[in-house]
Amino acid sequence: MAPVSTKAILLRAHPYGETSRVLRFLTEDQGLLGVMAKGVRGRGGKGATALSTFASGILTVYVRPGRDLHTMQDFACTRLRGGLASSVIRFGGASSISELVLAHVETEPHPGLYRAMESALDRLETVPEELAFTAALAGLWGIVGSFGFAPELVTCIRCGEPLDAEEIGRFDLAAGGVLCARCAEGSPGPRVGPLARGQIQALLESRVSDPVGHARRHLALVSDFVAYHVANRPLRSLRFLGEALPPEPEA
Repeated sequence: MAPVSTKAILLRAHPYGETSRVLRFLTEDQGLLGVMAKGVRGRGGKGATALSTFASGILTVYVRPGRDLHTMQDFACTRLRGGLASSVIRFGGASSISELVLAHVETEPHPGLYRAMESALDRLETVPEELAFTAALAGLWGIVGSFGFAPELVTCIRCGEPLDAEEIGRFDLAAGGVLCARCAEGSPGPRVGPLARGQIQALLESRVSDPVGHARRHLALVSDFVAYHVANRPLRSLRFLGEALPPEPEA
């Protein structure tokens, strides 16, 4: 069987035996691939460094239909992204984005998701530190959007009427969007005003020029949305990311 080569991002790695590792890649052409990398544990030098989590490159692998694990021939790293380890927020954000992809993606190709993942990690690595958390949120919402689960922010998710520019409604988690003030009566969802709607829309469009306000509220919303609509469970990495946030000033 001839090997295939595809662009790939290393999302997770586990040791296997004394010398090997099990790697999970998001690929451009093959979707999510589990790969056995034999003889790489304990290897020093450039080859070992290239197999770092969040690295991008060209993966050459023997793909066997019906198998959960495939045999890696080579991974030629093109972007290491070592800067993601420079702060807890950057690393926690990258881990959350990777966990979200691992929780939902299967083996079908999804080039749009691959591009969204590359952009999210690149942006998270390179933005100024004060924008790192905002970039993490943008990465999460961008991945959610690439899955087709973007929340409705422009019209009421129940009655379909456009939301007024100054309207304060509530977010209906089950319905996946914002309720207008009239439909929101009695709803237990969090209050969402025009500023929050605008910030979420900017995150969906990967605009991170300004830090978001009320960081923990934004994190809680994306965490609950992902758990309900995408992953069917809370993401552990999002709890880690929340613990890394500085305390918010008391009101």
